[in-house]
This record gives sequence, structure tokens and C-alpha cells, in this order.
Amino acid sequence: MRHFLTLPCAVAVLGALAAGHAAAASPQPERLLTTTATAPRALGLLVKLKDAPSHEQAAALGATKAGTERLQGVMRASGLTALKISPNGRAAQRVDFDHVLTAGEAAAMAARLRAQPEVEWVVTNDLERRLALPNDPRFPKTAGTTGQWWLQPVSGSNLNAAVDRMRGVPGVQGAWDTSTGNAAVTIAILDSGVTVHPDLSAARYWPGRDFVSEIEYSNDGNGWDTDPSDPGDWVTQADLGDPAFAGCGVEDSSWHGTTTAGIAAASSNDGVGVAGVNWTSRVLPVRISGKCGATVGDIVDGMRWAAGLSVLDSSNNTIPVNPHPARVINLSFGGSSACNAAYQSAIDDLAAVKTVVVAPAGNESGGVTRPANCSGVVGVAAVNRDGFKASYSNFGPSIQIATVGGDSSQIGAWGSTVNDDGLLTISNSGSSNPGTGNYVNVFGTSFSTPLVSGVLSLMVSVNPNLTTAQLIDGLKRSARPHVTSPVVGACANANPGRCICTTSTCGAGLMDAAQALVYAANPTGYTAPNWSSVVIDTPALRAAAAQGQDLPGNGESDPVTPPINPPGDGGGALGFGWLLGLLAAVVALRRTAPV
Repeated sequence: MRHFLTLPCAVAVLGALAAGHAAAASPQPERLLTTTATAPRALGLLVKLKDAPSHEQAAALGATKAGTERLQGVMRASGLTALKISPNGRAAQRVDFDHVLTAGEAAAMAARLRAQPEVEWVVTNDLERRLALPNDPRFPKTAGTTGQWWLQPVSGSNLNAAVDRMRGVPGVQGAWDTSTGNAAVTIAILDSGVTVHPDLSAARYWPGRDFVSEIEYSNDGNGWDTDPSDPGDWVTQADLGDPAFAGCGVEDSSWHGTTTAGIAAASSNDGVGVAGVNWTSRVLPVRISGKCGATVGDIVDGMRWAAGLSVLDSSNNTIPVNPHPARVINLSFGGSSACNAAYQSAIDDLAAVKTVVVAPAGNESGGVTRPANCSGVVGVAAVNRDGFKASYSNFGPSIQIATVGGDSSQIGAWGSTVNDDGLLTISNSGSSNPGTGNYVNVFGTSFSTPLVSGVLSLMVSVNPNLTTAQLIDGLKRSARPHVTSPVVGACANANPGRCICTTSTCGAGLMDAAQALVYAANPTGYTAPNWSSVVIDTPALRAAAAQGQDLPGNGESDPVTPPINPPGDGGGALGFGWLLGLLAAVVALRRTAPV
């Protein structure tokens, strides 16, 4: 059992993660986009039988064994034998086999089950990965730092120097005049777990849980438990000798959960370190990922538990219900496939209890990853401080909102001319096991996402009666229009790098925190301001555009909203051929500074 440790302050530098991407095949487990391709695999199947009662109802009726036996009968009729069947989600079952399945095996098994009349849907229990991040290899900033520019007021014009232009930021500082949070509101961080940091003390955390079920990936020696701390998710060359690690890559620990929690809710106005969007609300840490990523099954159960819904363990026992249900769930993970029934069912269940899920678009300059492409999820695209799309950010019509995520100098032809310092927040210095707390500058839609989650939590702090639909509507109606430019082309697969967003590619507009809270206070009477058009046209931008477009075209039609897999569909991966042009550029950045 892991426990939180008290960590002293120190200086450390986290290693950069290597990057890569492989074109997707169908069906395919979600790959960490920092590895080269290996054989796709699946950790079993998730199956929903028609007319199956919820696990809670079955337990109340003493019928859990009957449900398992019913699925076993369906398996036998399909010529399949399961090693273990356990509950998953509201009414589905996780089916484990005696080995990790190849993509071909999983597809064949799923097809045989779908042919049975009692089966409503089948999806593969894929491994979702921490999203790849663009990289800047420079050493930590010291003198001359631009600090947390992403929390500053909207400001600047084409006449200002780049460091004084903040036209893409959400203006969180203005929102703080209305609310800095409410202790009764909970933000769930579904991620790698958390480490202790002086800028986000243990007093801000509710007791969480660990939902990493695979012992090989958990790195703590066990499966589900009540300890959500992050033991590290490093992967060694020796690990890769284990078949369970096929598709993974050697990497240092990411401390991804600590970083996302810091952006959303680092302690503020306390004379220490940095600020977060929400100063007051409590954070619910839910560990759903270990080495290599997180399975869809663990993510779904983690989502349900975070929202206060019933969850059964592998022995069909109901685990203690979360007494502090989250109104906002930050899920900075994703995979390249279309939204599947397991995800969508959980998202719908969460919406019914007023819990909203926020997820990143992804960082491959292509189509939107899941679950950001699911219905009812706040999918987030990343822009730079001037308000046009960051080079790496994915885009498409399933995005709901855009906000800053940093724009690295190491990505795209324009990187050396048009870039920013990334988002400064908290992390940990350990390269494997937890070290001391430190500060990092990060880039990626994974970090745009907790910025949006923080603002949503402020909206709930202002008005706890807001429904999930109202929260999404408020973000969109209060957004500022996307910027325009006479020298930058519109986002499209022919122009996927730094580009001008539209409502069909990057959501309703640029998130505006202050206006989102105005909406929250009076959703039925809200009228958006008459926003002025912002035109981006600077000498540096003209010099960049003179080089040609930022990234080569993807070679496919423009991203579209991928369909949710219909009942019975196993969830094939999207065509991601357009990602190949970014192969060498998408890596993880962490510039560190001492506590």
C-alpha cells in the first residue's frame, strides 16, 4: 500500500519523453504517441448483454451470479472460454482471457459475440495512453521568466511585443473577482495519481482511489485500492522484455496527474510558488493509469466512482461509494479510436447526475481523440497566447472550446519565430520514484484541459444547480470569437499546424472565464457581449508565414466527427495517416524549476 510522503523542496530536471506515431489500424489499442508501432493488443473485452440489469439492481436481487452465468452461456455458444468475468460500468461485464489478445484475436472474438442475439454491444478493453506532448529541450527558465501568463487578463495588440500579447488566454484573473472556488465543489483528476507538493497540500485532496487493475502496469504491487498516490509510471528497457509491455516505450515518470491537478487547483494567494484556476475547491484524485497508460475498463469505473455512482469490483462486491461526488471530471487521456459504447454509456450516466467530463483533443495536428470525440464531453483544443491554433493541437467539429496550451518552439516551421513558454505549474523531480516537488513549463492539450476543468468548477461554485448541458452551453455561449488573420490560413488537413480556428475546427471560440461565470449566475438571462473582432498581424507572424505553412498537409480529407460505435461495434481505430508528418516532432516537454 502506498502512502503520501512529506517531500522537501529541491531542484530537479525531468527527462524529455521520446516521440513517435504510427498509423492506426482497426481495431487497435490506444498507443502512447511517444512510441513506434508494435503489434496492437487488447486486454480482453467489455460486453453488454441485452436487457441486463444494472449491477446495483442485480446485487440487490442476489442475481449477480445469474448475470455471470448468462454471459458464460453466450460465450460457450460463441465457442469462447473466459479466464474471468467481472462487472464493469453500469451493466456491462469485463471478460478476461488467459493471455493478452492481438488485434486480430480481439476482432474475431468480438465478431463471434456480436453474432449472438443476446449481445447488445462488445468493445475491446484497449489501453488508453497519456497523450503525447510537444517538446522544447531547453533548460528551466530563471531570470526573465514570463511566469503564469496563461492566468493573466486578456490584453495586447499587434503593436506589443510577444510577451505582452495575451489574446488567446481565458482571462482567469478577471473571473477571480467573482469566485475563486467553493469548498463544497469537487474536481476529480482521473490520471496517474498525485504526489505531495507544497503548492497543493494534502488538505486540498479528498480521499481518492486507485483503479489500475493490471498488476503489470500498476507499479505498486496490487490492483484496486484506496491509495491514489502516484508511484511513478517509468518504463525501462527491461520492462519491454515482458510481452505485457508490447507497444510501450522507455520513458521516465511523467507525474502527469500532479501537473494537471496543479493547473486546475494549485493553492493560490498563499505566498508560495504558483497559482491554480480554482483556489478553494477540493481535488478528488482517481488513479486510472500506470505504466503504459490506462485501460478503458478502468477509466470507465474510475469515472463512475468519481461521480458517486455504484461500482463493483472483480469479485462482484460493491466498493464504498464516493462520499464526495465530483461535478467536474478532468480526463487528460485518450486514444485514436472512435467513441465506443462503454465510454458513451458512462458519460451519459454521469450527465444524469450533473457531472461533466473534460478531455483533450490530442496533440497530433489531426482528428480528435476519444473520449473528447464522445457526445456530451467537453473536448478541448489548444491555442497559443495570440489565439490561433497551437501547432500540435488536434482539431475537428467535435471540439467544444479552445484555450491556451502552450506553443513550443520545437514544433513546426514557424516554431522559432512564433512560440511561447508553455504553462508553468507544479510537478515532481523524480525520474522514476517520487522525488521532491518542483515546477515545470508544459505544452499540450492535456494541459489546456485542466484549465477548462478549473473554469467549469468555478461555474459550479457560482451556481451549483447548473446541469451538465448548461455547463457546456455556458462555456460555448460565453466564448470569445476565434481570432482572424490576413496572413495565416484556416485550419484544415491541408494546413494542420499553426492555423486560424473556426467554429467547425476548434469549438465555439476562445474560453472566457469571466463571462462563463456571468452565464453561471444567470443562465436563462445571459446575453453575450458584442465582442470586437481580433485580427492577428505582426511582423514576426508575417516573417513566419513567408516560409510557407507551418506543417505539411496530412494528405486526407478534413477531420470530421467520428461516429459513436453503434451497438455491437467493437470500436475500430480512426485513420490517422495525417499524423506521419509530425512523427519526429511530438515529444514531451518539462522545463523544471526548484520549489
